[in-house]
Amino acid sequence: MVVRTITGRVTSALTGDPVVGASVSVVGTQTTAETSDKGEFSLSAPDGAITLLVRSVGYKRRTVAVGADQNRVDVKLEPDVFNLEAVVITGQATSVEKRFAPNAVATVGAGDLSRVPVPSVETAIQGKVPGAVIQQNSGAPGGGIQVKLRGVSTLNGLSSPLYVVDGVIMSDVAITNNQQVVTLSNSGSNPSPLQQNQVNRIADLNPYDIDNIEVLKGGSAAAIYGSKAANGVVVITTKRGQLGVPHYTVTQRFGFSELSHELGSRAFRDSADAVTVFADSARAGQICSGGCPFFDHERELGGRKDLSYESAVDVGGGSENTRYYFSGLTTKDAGIIQNTGYWKQSIRANIDQRLSSRLNLSLNTNFVHTLARRGLTNNDNAFVSYYMALGFTPSFIDLRPLNGVYRTNPAVGSNPLQTAALMNPNDEDVDRFVGSVKAAFDIVTRPEHHLQFVGLGGVDRFTQQDALLFPPELQFEQTSGQPGVSLLTNADNHNANWNTNLVYSYRPASGALVATTSAGLQYEDRELGVTPIVSRNLIAGQQNVNAGTSINVSQRRERAKDYGFYGQQEVLTLQGRLFLSAGFRADRSSNNGDPDHYFLYPKAAGSYRPPSGVGPFGDFKVRLAWGQSGNQPLYGMKFAELDATQNIGGLPGLVVPGAVGDAAIKPERQTEIEGGIDATLADGRATFEATLYQKSVSDLLLLRTLAPSTGFRSQFFNGGKLRDRGIELSVGVIPVQRPDVSWLLRSVFFSNSSRIVQLPVPAFALTSPSGGFGTNLGQFLIQEGQSTTQIWGNVPDASTLGFHAERIGDANPDFLWSFVNDLTVKRFNVHALAEWQHGGDLINLTKLIWDFGGTTIDCPTACNQRLAGFGKDTRAWLESATYFKLREVTLSYTLPTRFVEWTGARDARASVSGRNLIVVTGSTYTGMDPEVSNFGIQPVARNIEVAQYPRSRSFWFTLSVGF
Repeated sequence: MVVRTITGRVTSALTGDPVVGASVSVVGTQTTAETSDKGEFSLSAPDGAITLLVRSVGYKRRTVAVGADQNRVDVKLEPDVFNLEAVVITGQATSVEKRFAPNAVATVGAGDLSRVPVPSVETAIQGKVPGAVIQQNSGAPGGGIQVKLRGVSTLNGLSSPLYVVDGVIMSDVAITNNQQVVTLSNSGSNPSPLQQNQVNRIADLNPYDIDNIEVLKGGSAAAIYGSKAANGVVVITTKRGQLGVPHYTVTQRFGFSELSHELGSRAFRDSADAVTVFADSARAGQICSGGCPFFDHERELGGRKDLSYESAVDVGGGSENTRYYFSGLTTKDAGIIQNTGYWKQSIRANIDQRLSSRLNLSLNTNFVHTLARRGLTNNDNAFVSYYMALGFTPSFIDLRPLNGVYRTNPAVGSNPLQTAALMNPNDEDVDRFVGSVKAAFDIVTRPEHHLQFVGLGGVDRFTQQDALLFPPELQFEQTSGQPGVSLLTNADNHNANWNTNLVYSYRPASGALVATTSAGLQYEDRELGVTPIVSRNLIAGQQNVNAGTSINVSQRRERAKDYGFYGQQEVLTLQGRLFLSAGFRADRSSNNGDPDHYFLYPKAAGSYRPPSGVGPFGDFKVRLAWGQSGNQPLYGMKFAELDATQNIGGLPGLVVPGAVGDAAIKPERQTEIEGGIDATLADGRATFEATLYQKSVSDLLLLRTLAPSTGFRSQFFNGGKLRDRGIELSVGVIPVQRPDVSWLLRSVFFSNSSRIVQLPVPAFALTSPSGGFGTNLGQFLIQEGQSTTQIWGNVPDASTLGFHAERIGDANPDFLWSFVNDLTVKRFNVHALAEWQHGGDLINLTKLIWDFGGTTIDCPTACNQRLAGFGKDTRAWLESATYFKLREVTLSYTLPTRFVEWTGARDARASVSGRNLIVVTGSTYTGMDPEVSNFGIQPVARNIEVAQYPRSRSFWFTLSVGF
């Protein structure tokens, strides 16, 4: 065959800039080349007329006819603003272009992740994924984010999605810091240990390392991950090196956060008014002679504006055989309360090596160190945490230090300003390593047949140490029988997984179809160990846990092993108009009652694109997908955990727990069907996506009450069924697209409802590990035929008791609607993201606490009316969870090249940005932030507010320079 060389250059049709890393292939052959950092390419092609296919991430594909006598081709690519050409995951080792995909898969690119500095990856995708409700648990720095995809999927199982980073299944476990030893948060009506503002560990990732995030929401899309995919899967791909000389990017950010909302506190007129809440009438008369002073305790506590910063550098480049990407990050997110904040240092190295024409190897390594100081917040039955103590501290009490010594709070046994200053350390220190190796070997490479082996192995290991010191000089420790507490919790987590895959593709010469067959095996090993140490009655000036006279040590260890295999068939035919897919996944796990039994999860999906589109839509797709996935039992649900810390008559012994496991426990099974349309106007200036889904979850993980004669109170078992239905809408419009002006508008809408379809036990309240504090204060009740997220409380009546319990609200919102505006005018760009949640209710127990203290801003009249109904009317503290938030806003300017070329730089951009600058809440809401969860990440029981970390807004200046 006669061969010739074709060269050329690929550039952006909008800006004229070179397109780096574009793929240029000769249609009908295996010949492919990649553009350099200058957009140039060179490839060998057969003699005669040929057709080139040019593709690149972020651009629309283009085919170019090349004549027999033509040796150079210059190609201009149109921007793919709506990611229609993106490639989305369909299997463990397979993918397909988004325009063919039969599932609603959301994709978020690197450009949408780095607009504004964010504490965690989940925060970066807020408002950008249809069907995803992403909310903070509190305002504390360092994360603590819940991601819920398509509503409720479980009652007692894991509720977070599965996170897969470069093929490694990452742990998102949230380990508590044991502060309940001091706050007694689990000694009241709810014994949950999850009331400590804990951080989920996916926050350790560096958002700026990410190239792409795919969110698999439906049962068909997520079925490839089997029994761990019922809550959806978030697949994260980090950045890779590009062909060409090294390209460096240096980014420096400076900013600060400030208190953006205060509850407000009652102002007292005189001593007569003061003695209504302050028993010491003599002291009240002394303080309030001539009128009561007013001290803004909230501002004194949360009024800091310390400097925050982010310093980042990355470099990428390489040759045809070797590519590399390295990055480094150091960041500080200063808290608005003394001794709170979040620090992160991250180093990443990604290397791709072509060892031969058939074998490619990829190595990914990431080391992260984080330090979180989140203070003392959330539920507290000892009334020592910040907002618990403030609720009982009248505004005329001066809490500020005098001559360097904090005053005693005469109203309650804690001075929150002293606690914030002296509770040091309150550290959560994490060291983490995530690494993976991927090998791809082409076994058969023929024009019609391609067989590839793909193997991947990875580890995710971290150690976490929580150290909290409550020194003896704290006011509330001085009144303790054992003053001074040191808490030390050591935890280590080891995750390892590997998978092997065979992928066979068949492309007949006729071009009638493309068939892809894949099969593979997977193994995962997870191990978690947690050792809390409590030391009381500390020697003055000492903080080590061995410095106390009363020391208690406990330990918990968990280990699980999972095995799975899968098979999948995909067919693309009718000239790319019809795509069909079917497959299955089989899993077994040591967490199941029978660790050797495989549970099967099938799936099937299809999409069709009419040849001529529909009406004004040049590209129109109808899709339908069905699939099953699972949610494994939690560790220990299949057996009784014996307590070996007790003794009988001084002799060591084993004590059985109150709850016993089930030897036949199995995963929850989710069956989901979704259908939808994707449409794009003929000129590509607007796109519309709509999805309807229904998922049914059977074999729910439940607790049933046992007869006292069994020796146990309750038992885990499978039973019952819940259903969740919803609609997802996404609209994108480009009103203007010119070289000097481009304007993009996007909107995402989501609404859902869930219901308990079947329940084999009587209606029950979710009280532990979450769910509320009884009908006096509001609780979540699971009841057949009713909403999964209904809230029950007491309502007055004419009965002997004077009240009865009934449904008073629902935590699930009516809808979540987000809006994105992106306007570029010459060198200026304005980007804004807003989110509107309408409806839903929350239980504002912070307000109840302040009512009891007589310090609520509407006391004495309104708060006394509420308290008169306490125990009989819970509705007084049920408030609207509606909010509108301006989550992100950025104004950026690209500097002229002449301003930076003297430094050797190729480009530079400066920007100012803000996060949560505007927050508007519902008319009945009086708390800190309706985006709240006292119990952290929960499948159902969010929207319970108890003395959380206050809401803040942040401002940033950024300078980014490329070399």
